[in-house]
Amino acid sequence: MSSTTVSALELLTTPRGIADPYPLYDQLRAHSPVPGYRDWPPGTVPGADEPVTAWALFRYDHVLEAARDSTTFSSRDPLQEASSAPSLMLVNTDPPKHEVERKLVSQAFSPRRVKRLEDWLNGLIPGLLDELGSGEVDVMSFAAEIPTRAMVRLLGLPEGDHVRFRRWANAFMLSSALTPEERIASNEEMVATFAARLAEHTARIVEQPPSEDIEDAGDLISALLRAEVDGQRLTPEEIVRFCVTLVVAGSETTTFLIGNLLYALASEPEVAARVRADRSLLPLFIEETMRRDGPPQRLFRIATRDVEVGGKLIRKGDWVALFFGSANRDPAVFPDPARLDIDRPNLRKQLSFGHGLHFCLGSSLARLEVTSMLNAVLDRYQRIELTDDPGTKQSASLLTHAYVRLPLHLS
Repeated sequence: MSSTTVSALELLTTPRGIADPYPLYDQLRAHSPVPGYRDWPPGTVPGADEPVTAWALFRYDHVLEAARDSTTFSSRDPLQEASSAPSLMLVNTDPPKHEVERKLVSQAFSPRRVKRLEDWLNGLIPGLLDELGSGEVDVMSFAAEIPTRAMVRLLGLPEGDHVRFRRWANAFMLSSALTPEERIASNEEMVATFAARLAEHTARIVEQPPSEDIEDAGDLISALLRAEVDGQRLTPEEIVRFCVTLVVAGSETTTFLIGNLLYALASEPEVAARVRADRSLLPLFIEETMRRDGPPQRLFRIATRDVEVGGKLIRKGDWVALFFGSANRDPAVFPDPARLDIDRPNLRKQLSFGHGLHFCLGSSLARLEVTSMLNAVLDRYQRIELTDDPGTKQSASLLTHAYVRLPLHLS
């Protein structure tokens, strides 16, 4: 490996590289897969757990093939399983357990249940914009309110629980700078809270026997308790793990996606004008923004057998990092990749929601949340513009590409 390649790989884990990884991806893509990438999987605790050393895949075809081949590239994460942090539901499981878990969860976390949130979101978001106001404002505080409140509503938790969701998610996903002790304490608090909420829901179900139709369960936790496939049910531990997965993956990623979408509206006035005039273009705008600036950047896998990728031999047991953020900007698939172009014929090939077996189960919820947000913002504000303040990018972990502070001018 050349010194330039080694340097680019090392820079990826620095605050500067995390805040703007795309020039580094451009240097590394031609050498994919690249050995020697060292970083932490989500849910581990830097300072208490060791980082993994992995092969890094940067080309679209390499990432796509690894994402769709769950037999060769396992999602099980022994490092996280051994960590003090809870292991994520679905994200870190392989077949056949994954299929059983997904069927059970999908029975409760159904499209119909997600769709029920639409009217509630359309009532919530204008009120949040009233609080945000006009002029120069930091939109990230507003962005965090939508998915965290939606999770509370969906799960059937008490009002106010959402205040802790973002802190828990930031700690688990490594996007906030904490000591190992602080991160462990946050993870423990999160698991204990969901275990207590589950016990409350279980007690209510015992007192009030449910109807036959699982869709009639008023909240997701109650539906998860009743989900059944071929005589199998989710254990209390699995339900807690799914709640944790929803909060840490769903709330943080959607918060960051909202910020990136608002940045795109402010920085691309011609695209914004088209979307404002024709709201049927919103799905294309969302997909293309996720391609160019999707929050998810990389996930780890482990090779279950010797496999050749790009002419290089990855051995059984080797860690492999799939860089979705780099794949989404591969010029071999997306010409002029830094350009936000809602007319791209293949923009739906973007990989921010993953691919194959592990395609994001919450993608429909995320799309509903951001569509409601964009409609409300476009209805309220005629001008959405950048300010002289460039804001602050997340620079703690390459798991996500996002703003933690984004001042925009709204009027």
